Amino acid sequence: MQWFGRGKEENPEDFWKRTAERRGGEIGFLTFATLLGRSDDEPLDLPGLLYTVGEAAWFEDFERDNWLAKIIGGRRKFEKTEISFLRSEVQAAQLVARSAATRCIAGGLPAEEIRAISGVGKFFSTPVVQVRLAGGSSLFFDMIRRDLFISMVSSGEWPKAAPVTPSR
Repeated sequence: MQWFGRGKEENPEDFWKRTAERRGGEIGFLTFATLLGRSDDEPLDLPGLLYTVGEAAWFEDFERDNWLAKIIGGRRKFEKTEISFLRSEVQAAQLVARSAATRCIAGGLPAEEIRAISGVGKFFSTPVVQVRLAGGSSLFFDMIRRDLFISMVSSGEWPKAAPVTPSR
């Protein structure tokens, strides 16, 4: 038997150590997230990690292994996406309807007109996080730890450091 195309995966502890060194501090908040896009821009739908280091939040995506593209051919070259924003740039974070986020990303709804999703609205639409930045733009994320992120932004207190591997 032979294995093809399987590389050795990096140890998570090594990855986070390297990331902390590269970003100049210890990892604080951490969650899996999908970057849906930025207001008045193109939709992205990039899965990755959202984390904080000091006063900055970082998002970076990772290459997906698409088996169907390998069969059919025409595999596109992966282009890594990394974005960051400072805590001081964040004006607010709120849960909004994914449909409103999609309209805002496409330019059909101004970011400042998006309202927080209601309790009832959560049953009819997927809630996503709108991060309103100074200057009027917004970023939209679908994330696992969205309630913690929103409370962290609301309190103005970003964790200085936190365990990056899940505790049992």
